[in-house]
Amino acid sequence: MISGGSGLSTYAARSTVQIERRTVPGETQESATAEIQAIVDALAAEDADFRAQVRPFFVRDPFEVAPSTDIVKAVDRAAAAVRGHAAAHIGDTPWMDSALLQAAGVETVVCGAGGAGAHADVEWVDVESVVQLAEILALAALDYCA
Repeated sequence: MISGGSGLSTYAARSTVQIERRTVPGETQESATAEIQAIVDALAAEDADFRAQVRPFFVRDPFEVAPSTDIVKAVDRAAAAVRGHAAAHIGDTPWMDSALLQAAGVETVVCGAGGAGAHADVEWVDVESVVQLAEILALAALDYCA
């Protein structure tokens, strides 16, 4: 998000740029901040008038779960039973409560319905996949808690 300036035809004396930079497993707040700082330092080296301050304002740890955990195995078995084939394991960068739960010692997995446009003007979900997800979660809970 960029904001600044005092008029349409006036060069801004100052502007603010906010960047959402999500971390992935293996990265830390410090390494992500250093990456952005290196970009700012390179810009400052090219332009003596360029000034910038880099500071994190919201940090959440990345989330990763091993396929060998009991919760993943239970969801995998349930997904295969409901859908007739193995579930895909993918990496993604959204910030979810899964990282917070995992940090608190709660075995966690992320599984969801099909759709697109998360948090966009047009966000949708496939209704049949919601029904399947409910079946998968019910079976996985029975399996995991048994």
